[in-house]
Amino acid sequence: MPYLGVVQTDDEVFQERRVGFERFAGDAGERLRRALVAGYGIEIGNDACDEALAYAWEHWERVGALANPVGYLYRVGQSATRRHRRWRRRAPFPGGHSTNAEPLDPQLSAALGRLTQPQRTCVVLVHIYDWSYQHTADALNLSVASVRNHLHRGLAALRNHLEV
Repeated sequence: MPYLGVVQTDDEVFQERRVGFERFAGDAGERLRRALVAGYGIEIGNDACDEALAYAWEHWERVGALANPVGYLYRVGQSATRRHRRWRRRAPFPGGHSTNAEPLDPQLSAALGRLTQPQRTCVVLVHIYDWSYQHTADALNLSVASVRNHLHRGLAALRNHLEV
């Protein structure tokens, strides 16, 4: 008979897993949600985030050990959006939530909808949510140079659409 102080019960293992996941979901879940909403709109982005977090719970031992779990789960959420893109529905994009930003003008919202998904995501995360290039790159699992390129091209397209 093993010493009772050394062996963890199934309940203790579950509680330890749950606490680790809840800590992760609280810290990283909001960053993941903002990144997916910025890229795919409010409804689709929230659904994709929920699906990615459900996947993370099911595979927590593997996901929790990753160097960049938010970037990995962003890709899981991105895959979850395929069924929505198949129908080519236009997604509503969030208004400005930054503390120093005014509400988005309708023309800007329409122009954001014309950008490619990576350009729109980078523009929204950096200029509306005030994320750094590094935080954006980590969340999207991209290099900082790619974020810079998407941002530069997205802003150029916005200027062109808005004739600024």
